Amino acid sequence: MYCGFCEPVCPTLPLGPHRGYGPRGRLAIAAMVAEGHASSEALESLYTCLLCGACNEACPAGIDIVAAIREARAVAAQRLLH
Repeated sequence: MYCGFCEPVCPTLPLGPHRGYGPRGRLAIAAMVAEGHASSEALESLYTCLLCGACNEACPAGIDIVAAIREARAVAAQRLLH
């Protein structure tokens, strides 16, 4: 579900240069990380997330956005180590 209810509550979206710095963008980037296609700029947006959970609370579909971002960070870090 890509409704956008999470975007108005995200404290970092207004500070980033594009929508990749919001919850929906970060979910798309997490998918790119899983597929091995994330650029360094995309990874940067994952690390600007505060992990505050406001997006999770606003999500009517119950998507755990914070968990997806944490997992994408772990996968990206693991790939950098190898």
